[in-house]
Amino acid sequence: MSKHPIIVYNCSYNGLSIIQELGSIGINCIALDKKYSVGAFSKYAKFKLCPDPIKQEKGFIEFLYKLCERLPLKPVLFPTNDEWALVTAKYKEYLSEVSFPCISNYETTSTILSKDLFYQTGKKRNYLTPITWTKDEVLLINNIDFPIVAKAKYKSLPYYYEGVNLDKYLKKNRLVVLHDKKQLNNYIIKNQEILPHVVFQEYVEGLSDSMFTVGIYADSNNEIKAVFTGRKVRGYPADIGDNILGESHKVPELLIENTVRIVNEMSFEGIAEFEYKKDEKTGDYSLIEINPRPWSWIGITPYCGVNIPYIAYKSLLGEEVSFQKSEMANGEVKYVKIYQDFLNCMFRYRYNHKPWNLSYSKWKKSLKASRLVVAENNKGDWPIWFASVPYLFGKLFTQKLH
Repeated sequence: MSKHPIIVYNCSYNGLSIIQELGSIGINCIALDKKYSVGAFSKYAKFKLCPDPIKQEKGFIEFLYKLCERLPLKPVLFPTNDEWALVTAKYKEYLSEVSFPCISNYETTSTILSKDLFYQTGKKRNYLTPITWTKDEVLLINNIDFPIVAKAKYKSLPYYYEGVNLDKYLKKNRLVVLHDKKQLNNYIIKNQEILPHVVFQEYVEGLSDSMFTVGIYADSNNEIKAVFTGRKVRGYPADIGDNILGESHKVPELLIENTVRIVNEMSFEGIAEFEYKKDEKTGDYSLIEINPRPWSWIGITPYCGVNIPYIAYKSLLGEEVSFQKSEMANGEVKYVKIYQDFLNCMFRYRYNHKPWNLSYSKWKKSLKASRLVVAENNKGDWPIWFASVPYLFGKLFTQKLH
């Protein structure tokens, strides 16, 4: 098979993992971003600045189309965060003239990324999603339904909300726990302007270590060709934060079956992460969200016997691939953003979640595994050691300690 190049965008750790995996086997990688993210410095990719798809949607698409057109072989496209995935899905047919986009259709992608639309679908089809209320319905709930949460419909500002400045709210109010009707009423009074962009939902008890991942790749026939299962060990912030340390972990077959059904019924194709949360009180699992693109620790999958980036690459180029599923024992393989995890455990969790504020020896012991995948030096990608330092300090200045 000729080695078609890949174009990865944006270039945070989601994109970095794909660059490291495919670039290390000789596939030409082009990294795109609106800024110099950590993946821009990988030794396996050539970096190019590009228009911001949120502010310059058509400009970005034309930039991408022309870039693909100039390449000797059609590239495989890997959008790796929500906004870039959504705009790629919107123009998938157009981009398919000059590339192989690893993304689902626009209707499916936009439904998944809009929490209110997805939870409505989940309720109708029994997708294990938590009970969700609109801003009108939530006023009628009983005291027994508390605590509940208010959460933004989107992780960050979608490109089609031009002129609506939600960025600050979305980052600071990713999830707000409301314990009674008084808190609910106060929240509604104080947040009138942003209520159209909020959903209310039952609270699934537990921290980020109660989150389980079912990562998949589904082909153009909506047939799942690869399945990885894992668990967050530590996120930051501790309750709802992105994964900093994750591990291979088995999940109940019910979650696999639920994932397969969603892929079939929603006609999903591409890479996705299904995030399930286990309620620490009831033991029940709820589907919290789907990320319809590569997730932040997809770099663990090649070491678990299911190389999702490469499987997707081969499948998109028309090669027949057989079904693969990770079968690693719990904790046998771990993935860590080591700079961030060290700083969190040595210092930041002291203010955020004291049980995870560890001594150096306990922190080092917590990383023990048959195979430890270190994001900053995976595949010997030594420039990332240095590029990660300013990235880390950027996190410090943009995230609160509590």
